[in-house]
Amino acid sequence: MIGPGSDTWGLPDGEEIISNDTPLQRYFSGILFPNKDTVATQAELDAAELQSETEIDDYEDEQKTEDEDNGDKPQSSNENESDKISKTNFFPTNIGLSVCVPKDTNSLEVTFSFGLYYQPKNKDIKIKISEQGYRSFFDENIPYQLPFKDILKYKDGFMFLERELGGFAGGKGKSRSGEYLAFDEYKKTTNLRDSSAEYFVDLLERIINQGRIWKRINYSTTLEVPVQSTKEPIPLVLEYDTHKNTKVGYNLRVINQEGRRFVKIQLVNLSEKHPANRFSNKNETLNVKSLFQAQITVNSTDFLPFENKNAKAKYFEDDEAKELDFIYRSVKNYAIGHNCSTTWDGVQSVIKTTFLPIQDIKDVTNTFGKGDKKLNDTLNIHNLSVWGFDQKTTIEHLNYFVNQYSDWIDQQKVLNKKESQENQAIGGGIIKRQIENLNRLKSNIQLLTDDDAFRAFQLANTAMFIQLITSNDTDYGKTEKELSEAPTQNLNDLFFFQNYDAEQRISEGKIKFIPAYRPFQLAFLLLSIDGVVNPEGKSRKEIVDLIWFPTGGGKTEAYLAVTALTIAFRRLKNEEGYGGTSVIMRYTLRLLTAQQFERASRLISALEFLRKQFEFSNDLKDEPITIGLWVGMGSTPNKVEEAKKQINAIESECEKKNGNPQGKNTFQINSCPWCGTKLITKKPAKRSGELKWAHGFSHSKKNGFTISCVNDSCAFSDKIPVQVVDEELYENPPTLLFGTVDKFAMLAWQEKAHNFFNSLVNDKLPPDLIIQDELHLLNGPLGSITGIFESVIESLATKNGIAPKIIASTATTRNTQHQVEKLYGNRSVNVFPPSGIHYSDSFFARESNTSKRRYIGFLPTGKTSTDTQLQLLAHLLVARLEVYAGRETKDTINNYWTIVSYYNSLKDVGKIFNKVGDEVSTFTSTLQHRLSNLFQGDFRDYTFNYFGIPNRTQELTSRVESTKIKSVLSEIEKPFKTEKIDRSQIGNTYINDVVDFVLATNMISVGIDISKLNVMLLNGMPKNIAEYIQASSRVGRSTQGLAISLLNPNRAREKSYFEHFNNFHQAFYKSVEPLSITPFTENTIEKMITSLMVAYVRNKLPGRTGGKDVVHFQKEDINGLKLLVKERFGNHSTESNWFEKRLDELAYDWIDRVRKSGVKEYKQLLKKPSEKDENQDWVVMQSMREIDSNTFINIKANFGNGKI
Repeated sequence: MIGPGSDTWGLPDGEEIISNDTPLQRYFSGILFPNKDTVATQAELDAAELQSETEIDDYEDEQKTEDEDNGDKPQSSNENESDKISKTNFFPTNIGLSVCVPKDTNSLEVTFSFGLYYQPKNKDIKIKISEQGYRSFFDENIPYQLPFKDILKYKDGFMFLERELGGFAGGKGKSRSGEYLAFDEYKKTTNLRDSSAEYFVDLLERIINQGRIWKRINYSTTLEVPVQSTKEPIPLVLEYDTHKNTKVGYNLRVINQEGRRFVKIQLVNLSEKHPANRFSNKNETLNVKSLFQAQITVNSTDFLPFENKNAKAKYFEDDEAKELDFIYRSVKNYAIGHNCSTTWDGVQSVIKTTFLPIQDIKDVTNTFGKGDKKLNDTLNIHNLSVWGFDQKTTIEHLNYFVNQYSDWIDQQKVLNKKESQENQAIGGGIIKRQIENLNRLKSNIQLLTDDDAFRAFQLANTAMFIQLITSNDTDYGKTEKELSEAPTQNLNDLFFFQNYDAEQRISEGKIKFIPAYRPFQLAFLLLSIDGVVNPEGKSRKEIVDLIWFPTGGGKTEAYLAVTALTIAFRRLKNEEGYGGTSVIMRYTLRLLTAQQFERASRLISALEFLRKQFEFSNDLKDEPITIGLWVGMGSTPNKVEEAKKQINAIESECEKKNGNPQGKNTFQINSCPWCGTKLITKKPAKRSGELKWAHGFSHSKKNGFTISCVNDSCAFSDKIPVQVVDEELYENPPTLLFGTVDKFAMLAWQEKAHNFFNSLVNDKLPPDLIIQDELHLLNGPLGSITGIFESVIESLATKNGIAPKIIASTATTRNTQHQVEKLYGNRSVNVFPPSGIHYSDSFFARESNTSKRRYIGFLPTGKTSTDTQLQLLAHLLVARLEVYAGRETKDTINNYWTIVSYYNSLKDVGKIFNKVGDEVSTFTSTLQHRLSNLFQGDFRDYTFNYFGIPNRTQELTSRVESTKIKSVLSEIEKPFKTEKIDRSQIGNTYINDVVDFVLATNMISVGIDISKLNVMLLNGMPKNIAEYIQASSRVGRSTQGLAISLLNPNRAREKSYFEHFNNFHQAFYKSVEPLSITPFTENTIEKMITSLMVAYVRNKLPGRTGGKDVVHFQKEDINGLKLLVKERFGNHSTESNWFEKRLDELAYDWIDRVRKSGVKEYKQLLKKPSEKDENQDWVVMQSMREIDSNTFINIKANFGNGKI
C-alpha cells in the first residue's frame, strides 16, 4: 500500500510496473504532492469532506446509559478546534525529520530517495516468465495460432514486444481491431484448452496493455549537506524526459542550543501548482508530478538523543512524572518525523524517515529460570497444597523465595548509588516501597506458624491447584464439549488430583504446563495473608493492595488465590456465622464479567468439590460454597418466574424436530465449569437409548432454580454451585458475589439486598474481601459516581469496627493514589509489585529479548481513512491466505485467520459493517487476482477467502445483547479447519463455521483472552493511552501478534503519535494519562444523594428494609450516614456542609410525605429515572451508568386538533 512491489511482473522494485491503476490509486501513503494552485473555499472543502465519506467525523464515542455496562466509554462529540489540522494535510508536499548532533558537526551525509512514475510504450514493457511458458505460445497444436509471433521476444527470463500491436485496443466507444482483435480469438479457452499456454496467457495479456500501465523510475542521491539553515529549498536535479515539469528540493533549519545542534531536514515537492479542480487520483499529470515512496536517510556517528533540558519546569509537584522519567531513562529518542515517522538502527548511526514504522514490544518474563530447583519447587502449587510440604518445609521454602527478593533489593541499592544526586533521591523512594513490601512478605510468612492460617493457606492452594487443572486440562472445564465427547473418569476422584501427573498429561497433549504460580502471584498471596487473618490489621483497614501487571500476566489468578484463602480461613476460624457472602468481586464491563465469571466459577467449584470430601468437611463446614452472578438487567433473570419462562423456552425447542435449544440459553453459563460438558446437549434416553436433547436447568419449590451438569459422571451432576437469578441470590447469598459495579445501585431498590452483607443480623459475618478488577476503568463520571456510593457499600460491609480488605488490579496505572483516596475514603494504595529503578526489571517481571507483539503505524496521504481502512482489511485477508497457501501448520493459520477491527465509536462500526460484504470482498478479490502467482493451483481454490464474509463477521460492541455475548465469544473461538472448506457447483470454494472479522469497540479492551486473535487493526487512536494499550494487548498473548494503528493525519494528536511512533511505543506505559475522579462535588452529590440515603437506611437499619417500612422513617436514621461522610471526606468542606443540609431536607420531605399522603410502600416514594416529574428529589438510580442528563418524551394520544 506504499510500494513499490504491489504488482507481480517479476521486475526489481526500482523498475516496478503498475497495471490497471494509476500510482495514486494504487498507493495510500508515502506520497508527496505538488501544491494546489488555489486555496480551496469552504464550500469546496465541505464537498470534499462529503465525498470522502465524512473523513473528519466528530471524534465521538458511543454513549449508552442502560442498566447494563456497554463497555464503550462516552466521549465528547465536539473535539477542540486546536486538535484539527488543515485539510491540506491530506496532500502533504513535504516530509522531514529532526535530529540532534554535537555543536561541532558541520555536515551530514543525507540520501534523498523517491519513486517517479510514467506511462511507457508497450515496447518498453517486459514481464518475467519461464522459457517453457514463453515457448508455449508457439505451440503448433493450438488451432488458432498467435498472430504476432514475430514481435514477441524473450531475453534474460523476461518476455516483451518489439513493437506495439497494430489496430485499435478498444475503449471510448470504439471496437477492438487488428492484432488486438486477433489476440482475443487466440486467448479463448476453447483455443488454448489442450495447451500449456492456457496457464501463461494472463502474462501475455498484461504486456499487451489492456489497461493503464505505469512504470517506476527510482531516484536516489546522496549528498554531503552543510549543517546550516537554507533560505530557499535547494533543488535536486532530475534528468528524466518523462518528468520535465517535476521539481524537487530540500531545505534545512538549524537551531543551536546548549552545545547541541537540532537539525530539521525536509524533502519538498517543488513542482508547479496543480489545479485544485483536477486534484484527482486518476489525473495523469498529477501522478507524474507526485513523488512516491519518499524517504530521507541521514548517516552519522554523532547523533545525540533528544533531551529536555528544561524538564524540571514541567514537573511542578508531580513526583510520579519524575519517577516515570527516571525508570525509563534508558529509552532514548533520536529523531522526530514531520508528516512521517522515523526509525534508526541499533547503534543510532543511520536514521531514516518511514511511512511504515514498526516497533516490537519485548515480552515480559514472569517466571524464574529452571536453574534454581528450590525456587521452582516453591512455585509448584502441588507442593503448597494439603498434599505437599509440611508446615516447616513450606515456611522454609517461602522464606527462601522472599530472601531472593531481598537480595535483589540489595542490588537495587548498589545500582542506585551510581546515579546522580537527583536520581538517587527518586530511586530511593522506589527502593523504600520495595522494602515496605518485603517487610510485609516476611511478617506474613510468620503468620503461617498459626495452624489455622497455615491450614487455610494449604486449602487455598489445593483449590488453586485443582482450578488450574480444570481451567487448562482439555478433559475438564477448559474445553466446552458435547456429552458424547465428555470423559467419564476422574471427574469425581480426589485421588486423581492428589496424584496428578502433569508431565504425563503434557505428553498426552491434555495440558501445556505444570500447575505453578508465577512469582508475583505467590508473592501477592503472601502479601495478603495479614489482611485475611488479622481483621484489625493496618493492611486490611487502611491499605488498598493494587496488582499492577501487564495484560496477560496472570492478575486474575493472583486475586483468585486470595479469594480462596479468604473463604477457607473464614470457615476454618468460625464454627458459626461464616455463612453468606465472603467475597465481593466487581467488574465494570459485561464482556469482562462473562469471561472472568467462568474462571471464578472453576475456583468455586474446586472449593465446593473439596468441601464435599470427607477429609475436608470439618474445615470447610456444611454450607455449600457457591458463586452468584449479579449483573445488569437483561444479562440474567431478575425473578424466578423469568427463569422458569426461559426453561420452558429451552424445553419447547428441545421437543422440536429441528430445534436449536442451545440458541435459547440466556443463563450466561453454557457448560459445566468442572467438566466442560454443555448444559444443553444430546443425551441417550434411559430406555430406548435414542439421542435426545437434555439440559441442566430446573426449578422446584424445594430447591428453587438450580443448574446441574448433564454428565452423570461429573462431580456436579446433582447441582453446580452457580446461581444466576437475582431473586435466588437475595434469598441465599453466594459465597462469592460476582457482579458489575453499576448493579450495586439496586441496593436502594431491593429489600433483601442487605443479605449480601449480613448487615441486619448480629450473628453473621459481613464480607471479608472486596475485589475491584480493571481499576483504571473507574474514572471520569463513572468513577465519581462509584466513589461516593462506595462509602455506603463499605459501611454495609463493616461490622463491629471490622472493615473488609480491598484489593484491585490493573495493567495501566497513573495517579492511582488520588483515585484510591476518592474511591475508598482516603485509604492509601500499595502498588504490587513495586517497580524497580529501571522499568525492565521489578524482580517479579523482567523484560526479555523476545517479542510476541508487533506494532505497525500507517498514516494515509491523499486518501481518506475509510478508504485506507477498507484496503488494509483486504490486504490483511490476502496476507492470511499467503499463510494458508504456504501450507503452514493448522495452528499457524488458525492463529491469524480472524481479524479484529477496532473502532472508537458505534457509528464507525455501523459504517464499516455495511461495507464488509461489498467493498472489502471486492477489494480482496481484485488483490488476489493481481497477486495470483503467489498461490498455487486454480484461482477458484481460494475464493473462500472472501466469499460470504458478511455471514462470518461478528461484533463485540454494546449493540450485542447481554444474553448473546457468550455465544458470540464461542463463535469467535471456533478454529479454522481446512475440512470446513467446501466447493460450489460452479467450482468456487467457500467456508462456514469460522469468523473472519470481529468488529469491536472498547468492550474488547479488557478481559478478552482468545489465543487465536492475533491480528488487529486499530482505526484511529483511542481517547486515552490506557485503552490503546489494553485493546492492542488482546493480540500476541500466546504467539506472535500484529497490531496495526491506522492514524488520521487530520488529527493533531494522531499525527503526532505517528511522528513519534517508535519512541512512543518503546515506553507507552509512561504515557498513560493520570486518572481523575471527583466524587464529592455538588453535581455528583445531587445525582447520588437520594440513592445513598435510601440504600443506607434500607440496608443498614433494622426495621427499614421492606416496602411498608417506609412509614417508620425517623430523621435520626441518617445520623450514621452523616458521620460516615464526615469520616470519609472530612467535615470542613463546603460540599460536606451542603451534603448534610441536603440530607436533612430529604429527611424532612420524607417524613412530610408520609404524614400528608399516607405512603404505604417504597415504590410510591421512589421514582425511576424514566418517571421523573417536577419534583426530582426522589428519583433513585437503578444503575451507576445513569450519569448523563436524560430527556424522556411522553407521547400523548392527542396533539392539538390532530392525532399521532
